[in-house]
Amino acid sequence: MLPNETPDEYKSLYLKDYASFVFQNKLEDFVSAYLINIHTNKVPLLQFFSHLSDEQLMAAAREGIVRLLKGIENGNAIDDVKENLRQWKLNLIPNIPRDAISLKDITLIYSAQKLSFQSFLPYYTTEVAVATQVFSEIDLFYKQVQEMALGILDIITKEEYKKRLESDEKYRNLFDNASDLIHIADTSGRILYVNNAWLSTLGYKPIELEGKHIFGFIKPEEAEHYKAIRQKAIEEKQPSISTRINFIKADGQEITVEGSINYKYKDGELDYSTALLHDITTNLTHEKQIQFYLHRLADQEKNLRDIIENAPDGVIVIDKDNTIILWNPKSEEIFGWHKEEAIGKKITEIIVPPALRAAHTGGVSRFMLTKQAKILNQTVEVPALHKNGDQFYISLTVSHSTQNGKDLFIAFLRDISKQKKNELELENKRNQLEKSNKELEQYAWLTSHDLKEPLRKILTFSDALLKKDDNGLTEHAFSYIQKINSSAGRMKSLIEAVLAYSNVSTDSDLFVETDLNAILKGVLDDLEIIIETKNAIIKADALPVVEAIPIQMTQLFQNLISNSIKYTKSEKRPEIRICCKPKLEGFEIMINDNGIGFEKAYYDKIFQVFQRLHNRSYEGTGIGLALCKKIAETHQGTIHAESEVGIGSTFIIYLPEKHAPVNSPAI
Repeated sequence: MLPNETPDEYKSLYLKDYASFVFQNKLEDFVSAYLINIHTNKVPLLQFFSHLSDEQLMAAAREGIVRLLKGIENGNAIDDVKENLRQWKLNLIPNIPRDAISLKDITLIYSAQKLSFQSFLPYYTTEVAVATQVFSEIDLFYKQVQEMALGILDIITKEEYKKRLESDEKYRNLFDNASDLIHIADTSGRILYVNNAWLSTLGYKPIELEGKHIFGFIKPEEAEHYKAIRQKAIEEKQPSISTRINFIKADGQEITVEGSINYKYKDGELDYSTALLHDITTNLTHEKQIQFYLHRLADQEKNLRDIIENAPDGVIVIDKDNTIILWNPKSEEIFGWHKEEAIGKKITEIIVPPALRAAHTGGVSRFMLTKQAKILNQTVEVPALHKNGDQFYISLTVSHSTQNGKDLFIAFLRDISKQKKNELELENKRNQLEKSNKELEQYAWLTSHDLKEPLRKILTFSDALLKKDDNGLTEHAFSYIQKINSSAGRMKSLIEAVLAYSNVSTDSDLFVETDLNAILKGVLDDLEIIIETKNAIIKADALPVVEAIPIQMTQLFQNLISNSIKYTKSEKRPEIRICCKPKLEGFEIMINDNGIGFEKAYYDKIFQVFQRLHNRSYEGTGIGLALCKKIAETHQGTIHAESEVGIGSTFIIYLPEKHAPVNSPAI
């Protein structure tokens, strides 16, 4: 017969409403949380559901949770629990043998339900008194459930004991492999038997238990209390008692177990006692955490109010009817409406511009029907109205919440009118700069192009005079012509370098997948003569494929490698090493040489246009490294140098693997 005595039948003030709230608003989340808790607790009964898919397991859990929530809401949940326990007692649960269900399974299942109920409390209410009451009602409900389960377990245990005593060897194996902690003690409390779960949970070896009393494994300050409870039960000839004990494990840690102790009498005297216990340490930790958070809830409410009152952003809360129910001081500053003026008014009446009011109202209505909205939890920039009628831009983020079953919309906003003005000015400056850059590029090209023709004539006529055998020039005149020819040649190189620098393009359409190995091979082929002349040694790692402008990659590598060869002392054999390694979302390429090097003070100066560190003993225009820097930056990369005089230099280039198009003009 089922135990029906429930003297502390729970009186629901809020639990029915809370169950209704969970069913209507958080059912799927509650079922998911319940299943997560079931898996986290590693409920042994899960093995009987391993054949189910995730969807089938979810559906089965949903069916049980719906029945539980409806039972609580309708006031017949305890009757449903009794019926479930009756089916367990009569071995009527489909596909699950009665003896496969242990106190551990029942405790863990109801603990998972209880923990799920407790974890969703903040969605139901933020009022400490209400939360505490609901918590108490949940606790009382599951205490009743636990007591009924222990009563059924006692009945089942007695039946099982009767069968086990008929064949000790057969049931010893059952005890050994049970998931509950089981120990048997004689009349004095001396341990006669413990099962494998008891040994593994507490960490002892069988030899350590020989001749020991169970009291020696209980937390010392509680041992005498436990002895008194045991003695009282024996004197009153109680068949079983429910208990909670704190054991000390072999490693010194404390665990809490809960279950029943059954007393076997013979001829009116105690023969032996059997304990069936389950480790609830983790569950108690969870419950303590929940209690801790509930105690902190009151402080958090005050802190939340302080945060809202002192927030640097405006905070406005409205209900589904657009009625303002919260308006913080920053909102007063932004919109000009005092708190007393704003609360109770429709938000559409005071801060939403007329042109947007229909869209706002329609968006709220659509959300209430579909629970979907485009701008929820996203930051958008929208126009708003000041009390004085001025329209200005705000940055707005809206989130949805529920409190006591009511839908609320929380808006976080700030005045960005100055920011919008600055953005407009920045855009104008950007457009002016882009126009200026284009004009400068065109001017550089035209100027360089116009200079080429007179230079060509100077070079042509000076070459003719120098090459003519009978030119009638004196030795001094011939020397002057040579200087003119040499200077014109340098001027030509300089003009071509300026053209190359001004023609570095940032057009995204020019970026293609570029194999830097092929680029390097082409550069080395072009420099073949100078490499052979200088007897240079060049070694390179495998280089990556990146999105780049191939011709600019050729210019980059050719300038750096030719510089490494050029700026090496004549008596020294040039040695160049090219290395590569992944970095961030791209690659770092290092070109190292054994050249003349330069001082640290010039690390930045060498990348400036027309900057040369060496005299005319080394040819150059002073634009090569500036061109390399511009190419690297055009590819959204970087270049810098490290060097030591007389030892050599290393140029480090970073190139992203993928090119990200940008709208801003090159500066």
